[in-house]
Amino acid sequence: MKCLTSFVVGSLVFACLPLNAAGNPALKDDPARVVLRNDRLTIELSKAEKGAVVSLVDNASRQEFAAAQKMSRLFTLAFSTKADAGGKRFFLSSGDAKSFSADLKRGVATLTYDGLGEWPVHVTCTASVKTGDPLVRWRLTARIPDALVLEEVQFPFVTLRAPLGASVENDAAVFGHTKGGVIRKPGAMKVGSRAYGRQPGSLAAQFGCYYDDLAGFYMAAYDGKGYPKDFEMRRTAEGIEMDWNPHCFASKTYTMDFDVVMTTFASADKAMPTDWRDAADIYKEWALRQPWCATPYAKRRDIPSWMKDGPAMVRFGREWLAQPARIEKWLADYWKKNFPDMPLITAYWGWEKVGSWVTPDYFPLFPSDEQFTNLVARSRVIGCHAFPWPSGYHWTLMYRKQDDGSFYWDDRKRFDEVGRPHAVHQRDGKMYIRTPSWLSGGDTATMCPGDPWTIRWWNNDICVPLARRGCEMIQVDQVVGGGFPFCYSREHAHSPGPGLWMTDVFTKQLRTMAAACRKIERDSVVCVEEPNERFNHLVGIQDYRDCEAPREPASVFNYLYHEFLPTFQSNPHAGDTAMAAYCFANGQMPHLVPSMRVGELALSNGGFEETNSTRSFFAGWEHLHGYQGRVWNGKAYRDGAEKHNGVASLRLENAADSDVVQVSQNVTAGDGLVAGKKYCLSAWLKTDSMAKRCGVNFGVFKAGLSGTGTGGRLEFPAAGAGWTRRSAQFTVPEDATMLRIMIHIEGKAKAWVDDMTLEEVLPDGTTRNAICSNTPPDHKLMKRWVELYHGEGRPYLQFGRMLHLPKLEAGTIAWHGRSALSTISAISAVQHNAWRAPDGSEAVIAVNATPSRQTATLHWKGREHRLALEAGDAVLIK
Repeated sequence: MKCLTSFVVGSLVFACLPLNAAGNPALKDDPARVVLRNDRLTIELSKAEKGAVVSLVDNASRQEFAAAQKMSRLFTLAFSTKADAGGKRFFLSSGDAKSFSADLKRGVATLTYDGLGEWPVHVTCTASVKTGDPLVRWRLTARIPDALVLEEVQFPFVTLRAPLGASVENDAAVFGHTKGGVIRKPGAMKVGSRAYGRQPGSLAAQFGCYYDDLAGFYMAAYDGKGYPKDFEMRRTAEGIEMDWNPHCFASKTYTMDFDVVMTTFASADKAMPTDWRDAADIYKEWALRQPWCATPYAKRRDIPSWMKDGPAMVRFGREWLAQPARIEKWLADYWKKNFPDMPLITAYWGWEKVGSWVTPDYFPLFPSDEQFTNLVARSRVIGCHAFPWPSGYHWTLMYRKQDDGSFYWDDRKRFDEVGRPHAVHQRDGKMYIRTPSWLSGGDTATMCPGDPWTIRWWNNDICVPLARRGCEMIQVDQVVGGGFPFCYSREHAHSPGPGLWMTDVFTKQLRTMAAACRKIERDSVVCVEEPNERFNHLVGIQDYRDCEAPREPASVFNYLYHEFLPTFQSNPHAGDTAMAAYCFANGQMPHLVPSMRVGELALSNGGFEETNSTRSFFAGWEHLHGYQGRVWNGKAYRDGAEKHNGVASLRLENAADSDVVQVSQNVTAGDGLVAGKKYCLSAWLKTDSMAKRCGVNFGVFKAGLSGTGTGGRLEFPAAGAGWTRRSAQFTVPEDATMLRIMIHIEGKAKAWVDDMTLEEVLPDGTTRNAICSNTPPDHKLMKRWVELYHGEGRPYLQFGRMLHLPKLEAGTIAWHGRSALSTISAISAVQHNAWRAPDGSEAVIAVNATPSRQTATLHWKGREHRLALEAGDAVLIK
């Protein structure tokens, strides 16, 4: 036998468990503990704590990861009683066991628990180590009393130190959540806070990690079938707690039919600090053996040739669709002029008959079937491919609540006649209902794809009619990662509650959807909102939203699967160079944001004369109904009786002290706003009554909605003063991306706004209207992106495997996560990634993420590459 030297961790002396002469894994049992050791880590399970993990040591660095705890647990199970129709849950944990024993045999520690609390529950947990395997593998089975139903399994729990080393500053956590990002300094999180993801759902890949510069802890679910489960990370008083949480609805017995694995990791490059990509490398070893990685994208035979030709994407909303001729003009005058030979995906939002995201009474399409079908046909001639996103399994019951309590659209009668039997039902037997913000006070039900009726409905009543109108691509929107609410109906063709059936039926949905569409459009491509690894091989393009992380982004899905499926950022922001550069560098498809106002006034509809496509509000303006969970109940109206000029004005009213009303518009920098120039914002205002001082607020923002310090207010005049002109001047700073105008009133009020203007102040003091240029402000960057993705960079940016980041020295810029709960992080002013093409060649892409010149030094393959990138520039280094 051979043994490494013993060492001290905190106040404990830790003697390494002996390995045999071949270096094989070993187990050790003594009265106080069970110890499992392989060549990478050593885990200690406390018998006094009934199998809980109390020590977890990385063998190479000798770093202790486990936190000291007052009370430890290995698992917690959530039960309900069959007699309780409401399904109220209670929880029993490993610490509640009346009897506990541990048996060690042939590399497996078997932990047995008899009787949890007052219930005769029997649980068996196993932890195994194998020769040549760096992982510890866990499983759990349970025998369940007849009176109970098992609904959740939380297992195995590991509580990790916070900080891992001397300080939280270098600690970070990442898991496979599409929008998870890099959680810096987890130990600084508030006790009780948590981060989690679900698969099917928001969890694109089944692993999580927690690390510092020296080493890290890795935990994953190696489930190749698709059982519904959560990964959770919580800040506790003792440290960072991690566990997997499979969901079920089990009687009599439960068997975890996959391994939960854990190990430690470190950077393979000793010159570089450990990071999440080192953990992702471990996960990818397993993922590459799964069906969703059987064929790289470049070799897939179900993908049309034009999709492999490096296409770009543009999205047109309902305002564009209201005027199809403007879309055709943009395609002819901008796209074909600048990119004559490149395929373009034309995504459409707002094509639904009633309103954007109002389902499922879609037809005839907006603005009319004839206009939409003609637009698709004519644009197809010049190489465009139509891509609508119907709203998945949602059925809108009501839309846009009116002042009298009625609704602009009410589909409840038809739903009751047709849809109700096929809808998702909750644990308590009630139908699942949501009130999402985009329905403006209305509700939606969700159809259950576990009922075969729903699969046929989606294919035949939604997708096939769209294909017949010329749509070559269709996204199953709002079914995030293939996830939908757990359905407990006993009338559908599935077992009640969450289970493997959920993944199976969505797999069937994607396969039958593609087959149905391809009978009409031979080269149809299907897609789903947000990635789920197990559907990679069933879709042809992937909606991705990693920029919507509330913190520094981490492109986990692209790192794992870029060579298997191309992604695009779902919600790009006009003028956001940081977001565009990030997406460019991590190999996402170019996604353009078209401007409707080329050569027109930078401020849209300042006179409040024009209404939008549904005639429900002012064109160019948005009425906000809330922010960060607070509902804003104030009203905004088009007033044709009281106005300063023209035919109408904007009237704002708040009836209660707590009411808020805001009407806003964004003006993109470069679209009539030029850095370094002075501008004047003015408006005519009138007040009937106003409890608090309010006004037209405006601010100039940098990328990610972080402030520049430039802004002001046009204050409403006193009541009775009549129409009064207010104005304010400001200079656009160099790093500006957007001017946001917010007409904002809090408390009881009645006031009007009219004839707002945005003017450039010339050197002699005179003014002229701010006019959008004939070239979009992001044209240079987008042109470079499209050309590289389609051309020289295609082997890397469309088909390549993402590699570890090579070292790059550059300045930093602030990154504000693109969500309402975002924090500000620092990212490199030059975004970059390394790639390996299918032919084995490697390259680095470096992109300027700012509107000004940047320099950087890239260390790659033993050389220093000194880069100088002008605004909007990118370089491919081979």
